[in-house]
Amino acid sequence: MKLNYIHNEDCLDTLSKFPDNSINLIITSPPYNKSYWSSNQNINNGFKTKSRFINYDGDFNDKLKPKKYIKWQKKVIKECMRVLTKDGSIFYNHIDILNNHLTIHPHFVYDFPVKQILIWNRLNTPKLDKSYFFPINEYVFWIKKTKESKPKFYKNKCVFTKSIFTLIADKNNKHPAPFPLELPNNFILACSDKGDIVYDPFMGSGTTAVASVINERNYIGSEISEKYFDAANKRIEQHKAQKRLF
Repeated sequence: MKLNYIHNEDCLDTLSKFPDNSINLIITSPPYNKSYWSSNQNINNGFKTKSRFINYDGDFNDKLKPKKYIKWQKKVIKECMRVLTKDGSIFYNHIDILNNHLTIHPHFVYDFPVKQILIWNRLNTPKLDKSYFFPINEYVFWIKKTKESKPKFYKNKCVFTKSIFTLIADKNNKHPAPFPLELPNNFILACSDKGDIVYDPFMGSGTTAVASVINERNYIGSEISEKYFDAANKRIEQHKAQKRLF
């Protein structure tokens, strides 16, 4: 495996190259398939539910049919489980989709051994729909290798030690759906050691890799978009240069 490198390809292609039990920590936030629900809204009794369309770069449009999306995500998680070490952890960020006066929950994660459900309080939301309470929360599912396994966990090293953490989304990031740097930073401190390998199958703007560099971990990423691949590498190099100055 090539360390401290982002693969400009589908994450399933990258994962297929990894041996079993080779990755210490996985932190990711996949596309939520919001665009499918945005373009397939149903009018019910004269009401039309609003939903946010996310415009990703390139051919990927975040618009899979729900069954296909679930099958894809379960395949990704299953591969992540294969490559995860016995004491490793997966932190998988996802949300509820609110559509047509119903909630579509990412229930497929419960096919895997979820150790804990964490709540990210974003404080605000782009979804301004009068028919719902404003949804300011996202989930981070802490998934472990097996039901019996005991992941590394250093609570004394964490910045956030409670199951609900309040973080404003990164507004300066041009990626359409970034998470703040503090989020992967906390999970790296909590569940890995220096020199460990941290993987993000949906690297986006490189936030997980930057947090790895800051904390002296090795990173590997996958990013299918050439635009975000280039932006992530540029951002990582800027942080490496800044780190060398100190």
